Amino acid sequence: MQGFWTLYLIVFYHSNTLETWAGDRREGLCFVPTMGALHAGHLLLVEKAKATGMPVLVSIFVNPAQFNNPEDLAKYPRTTEADLMLLHNAGADAVFLPQAEELYPTWLNGIDLELGGLERVFEASFRPGHFEGVVKVLHRLFSLIQPTDVFFGQKDLQQCLVVEKLIAAHFPKIKQHNIHTARDRMSGLALSSRNRRLSEEGLKRAGAINWALQLALQGTTVAAGLAEALQYLEKNGIEVEYLDVVSLPDMLPTTEIKDGKTAAVFAGYLEGVRLIDNRIYEDIPELPLF
Repeated sequence: MQGFWTLYLIVFYHSNTLETWAGDRREGLCFVPTMGALHAGHLLLVEKAKATGMPVLVSIFVNPAQFNNPEDLAKYPRTTEADLMLLHNAGADAVFLPQAEELYPTWLNGIDLELGGLERVFEASFRPGHFEGVVKVLHRLFSLIQPTDVFFGQKDLQQCLVVEKLIAAHFPKIKQHNIHTARDRMSGLALSSRNRRLSEEGLKRAGAINWALQLALQGTTVAAGLAEALQYLEKNGIEVEYLDVVSLPDMLPTTEIKDGKTAAVFAGYLEGVRLIDNRIYEDIPELPLF
């Protein structure tokens, strides 16, 4: 099927027509890969891409290779019609809606990539195979689209670091933009497609994650900050999977905090929903009294 116009937005279902369109963008092409269920954080990426003055392509693909839990994959929200309207309003130029069999043909081999330890810690440890799936789909998308610039949300900090390694090894001409995490203005909760699975009360309590990350980075010592952060999360009924302060870009635990080189990272559960977040030290304002 050819790409077609809908809502003043070009929609591609197959790579052959997409490749022709992308190849004609000689002035450059910005690419925002997503799994749909779009929110303001995704739209911020589109906004930042549009600010370059180049055409903006967004992909929507719920990548099965990124899910180690079949139940989590089944529950992932799929809202394509609403997503297309949001992208139209945000000013995206085109959308790619591929099928799994096209992105993952039988002849496709695995991607050889040295991740320097990122494949063993935090998200990689708790979600086996996750980053192999990320690398696989992005390598395929980058190869098909040949973008000049790509945009990712910093909420998925470890993923941003993995993508940096993928680009350095296989796509050195691509420029990567890591955009600060979009947050709820009141609670500071990182915006996520998974948030829509929380109750109204859960959304309020989930704001504790943002404050806990700040506490972890502002203690008298890293150990003291982490202890205070953990207590605060438990007080708000949040089950912690991991919580630590790490150096960047290796994501190794550290006791030394440096601007832009240290992050607090979190994953955990609230109302059965798995949430992740992070704060980089240079992003941290003074904590308000509460």
